[in-house]
Amino acid sequence: MHYSQVLAELEKVKVGERISRRKADELRRAFGARFTAAWKLVKEGRVKKYVFKPSGKVQWIVVGRERDYIIYEASGYCSCDDFYMSIMEGRAKACKHLIAQRLACELGLYEVVEEEDKKYGSLMEEWRKVERPQNLPLSTLTG
Repeated sequence: MHYSQVLAELEKVKVGERISRRKADELRRAFGARFTAAWKLVKEGRVKKYVFKPSGKVQWIVVGRERDYIIYEASGYCSCDDFYMSIMEGRAKACKHLIAQRLACELGLYEVVEEEDKKYGSLMEEWRKVERPQNLPLSTLTG
């Protein structure tokens, strides 16, 4: 299933609509455990829509357990490891963060955070940081 098909499946959920047990079961069948994890992220309020002023630039962020994940909605990109390890290799349709962002967007269940344009660069730098586990050689991550 291509990301456009993933979006089509998630767009069946309408803005403001509650997810019925039937719809949740359909989404669970389509996305497996990733849907359950994504729904938990949405319910916990971990999907953020940053709106920068005065430009109006938008950046979606999903707050994870260990760090924040950048979502590029239009291209279906997430900065998480699952995106690289499963989605890029075709083993999964979407990561839990992409599913959570889409669900939150369709249901209107996300937090809007307004920031000044001048903070965009420093926030992006912070969101892009990936910390290497201690005592793990860099070659393990790159090779």
